[in-house]
Amino acid sequence: MHHTTASRGHWLVAIGAIVIVGSTMLQWWQVGGGADGLAAVTGTGMSDGRIFLMMFLPAVASLFLVTLPFASEKPMGIDHPLAYLGIFAILLAGYVWYLEERVQKQLLPWPPQLGLGFWFAAIGLVLFARGVFEVYEERRRRLY
Repeated sequence: MHHTTASRGHWLVAIGAIVIVGSTMLQWWQVGGGADGLAAVTGTGMSDGRIFLMMFLPAVASLFLVTLPFASEKPMGIDHPLAYLGIFAILLAGYVWYLEERVQKQLLPWPPQLGLGFWFAAIGLVLFARGVFEVYEERRRRLY
């Protein structure tokens, strides 16, 4: 087993991915249930195929990518900052696509307790983005 320590960027990527995975299991939207007397209709992130394909699966893949150096004897070529950037691009595209649809239908979850998963996913994306930046910086420092 290759003994290595995870950099700060890898830790941030992993924490961001865990927050994103957790957010997909929470409520992302709600219609009704307020003072208007309508029954509340809600949906989780997992119930939407786009969120599953473009957020849950890439977040889990990034967790595998973060743990890969600990499971191998030698450095792997796929453990490269571009891989993290590609996963982040997919995550961001999925979130923006979902956000665009919600805005067009005027169903943006506000106040935040009407869609905690939606807002936690945003926090996870910020953590993930910062982690990708740190991974790039760590590699740049290592090369010079």
